[in-house]
Amino acid sequence: MIALLLATRDEAAPLLAALQAEKIADAPFETHWFAAQGRRPAGYVAITGMGPAAAAAAARQLIAERHVRCLINAGICGTLREDIAPGGIYRIASALDGDALLAGPSTPAAPLELRTDPPLWNDLPGKRLASVSEPVFGGERRTRLAAMAELVDMEGHAVAGVAAGQGLPCILIKGVSDQACARGREDLQRNLRQVSQRVTERLLAGLEQWPREAESLARRLANFVKVEHTIFSLPLLFAGAWLGAGGRMPSVRVLLLVALAGLGARTLGMAMNRILDRRLDLLNPRTAGRELPSGRMTALQGWSVAGMGLCAYILACATLGPVCLRLSPIPAVVLIGYSLLKRFTVFCHFGIGLALAFGPLGAYVAVTGRAVTDPAIVLLTAFTFLWISGFDIVYALQDLESDRRSGVHSLPAALGGWWAQVVAGAVHAIAALLAVALWRVTGGGLLAAIPLAVTIGAFAAAYNPRLPLPVRFFPVSAIAGIAGALIPILGGPS
Repeated sequence: MIALLLATRDEAAPLLAALQAEKIADAPFETHWFAAQGRRPAGYVAITGMGPAAAAAAARQLIAERHVRCLINAGICGTLREDIAPGGIYRIASALDGDALLAGPSTPAAPLELRTDPPLWNDLPGKRLASVSEPVFGGERRTRLAAMAELVDMEGHAVAGVAAGQGLPCILIKGVSDQACARGREDLQRNLRQVSQRVTERLLAGLEQWPREAESLARRLANFVKVEHTIFSLPLLFAGAWLGAGGRMPSVRVLLLVALAGLGARTLGMAMNRILDRRLDLLNPRTAGRELPSGRMTALQGWSVAGMGLCAYILACATLGPVCLRLSPIPAVVLIGYSLLKRFTVFCHFGIGLALAFGPLGAYVAVTGRAVTDPAIVLLTAFTFLWISGFDIVYALQDLESDRRSGVHSLPAALGGWWAQVVAGAVHAIAALLAVALWRVTGGGLLAAIPLAVTIGAFAAAYNPRLPLPVRFFPVSAIAGIAGALIPILGGPS
């Protein structure tokens, strides 16, 4: 992810229009997002405000919260040399702290030598830039700066300094609007639009040659559907199949079809979640780096993944028999639409719980070919529903502030972190009671008591403040789910 930083809206206007950038935030500074196109990556246009402090603050936030990995500071500047005329576009090879240079006799810090990767603008002449906190329009300040630099602006060195501190590349592309002399203000206003347009043209020419990412498509697809999460949901499917077969594993053929249906359904659900939420993901700094908002995958690729998941799911259901095929639209509708709930209700967390609860229930029906009559599968289905619903509430704690800003409905956003954890704790307490009931219904015994204890322990760990929130969701939630699936398998037939 890249970020283009410009000081003012006037400088940014041609670039925003050319990139068809969409505003996503007004504070702490105006931020726009643009989609990937061809070799051009997706990224942000940030209007930082004038001066080094504002530019540095914006650069730090883009790195920390938007996960930007390359900063490009562009815009207008003044020239300190008579042989450099307004209208020229230059690449900054090194940047100086002009304020330190003007401060007095102490030796100023060495200039920042800018990294040239990717070397997309190396055809532009390289110049030395001095950055100051107050505009320069003639006088002694101009004379003293001219002894050390060829161009002057107010933001470049600050952005470059932040990038250097983070070990990230920084590219400065500057267009000369004036000669930083007594008539500089008038020249700046007269040349601003034309020079900003030329800067935009040179920026776009370079961006269209951006090097392709080394990350393979297979890797991006695996991250897109969270393969590791999908695999860890299989034990609950197998537990449902186990119960459907009367306390033993069904044939390998049935298990493979159940697994295919589960993997297809989970792929469908995850892909639709990413597709439908790509706008919300973009507004959330934690999720802005995901494949679709970051431009590492296209919307067409996302829809293709969803389509393949749906085809695999329907094919498996059709092969498992007419009952599964007739019932297959019900889970599919839930999987496709559950992510929309966050736009309407704080109980959206129970949508994903319902989607996953169809897993063991569907596996049971796939084996039996009939309606549910076994209390064990009812308990396992209810356990699954509450297990993941509670963990989704916990997971949403990390997005509390972002959800409130973007209008996403969630229990943490509505109730606050403490009360949301109380609700999640109550959900998991009921899930733990269901796990105990499942243990008893399926025969109990010491062997099955081990995963029962692990399940309850994992529920408790979800509220340990020393564990990071992402860890509480994965792998702690996966441990609870796998252990819960082992209760009926190790407990024997009901």
